[in-house]
Amino acid sequence: MFISTHEKSTAAAIMSRRIEERDMEMRLGSRILVLATTALLLTSCSTGTEEGKRGVAEFRARVSQRAFGEIYRTAAPEFRQAATQDQFLRLMEGLERKLGAWQLASEPVWNVQRGTGGHLVVLTYKSQFARGPANEQFSWRVEQGAPLLLGYHVNSALLVTE
Repeated sequence: MFISTHEKSTAAAIMSRRIEERDMEMRLGSRILVLATTALLLTSCSTGTEEGKRGVAEFRARVSQRAFGEIYRTAAPEFRQAATQDQFLRLMEGLERKLGAWQLASEPVWNVQRGTGGHLVVLTYKSQFARGPANEQFSWRVEQGAPLLLGYHVNSALLVTE
């Protein structure tokens, strides 16, 4: 059987086109995989900050209602082991007396960690209270989308001078 030069070049062109199409499909598939992975990583990195912010909003609402016992009862077991409810109530009443009512805060600096200890979110705020500024740090463990208070820390010169 005799194959002409024209038929050889046509066959080569068809093969070349098929290889190019397959390469394009592979590159497109790789790009889609990279985009999907990037989207997943970005989502997992930011997951937790919204839950933590929601926890802070609930915390602030309860403080404004003086529902300190409710904050204590809904906190993580580790939080309740660190202080008795009476100690926590005295702390919150002292903060209220020395700082006054919370007014506003900047967007928080955040840190999110996932590990064997769970999904931990730490939010640090520069806050303004009625009597002056303070730094607040909230530590949360996120469980099934719900924030559990692990720690609340306040630092202000007013706590020492008042």
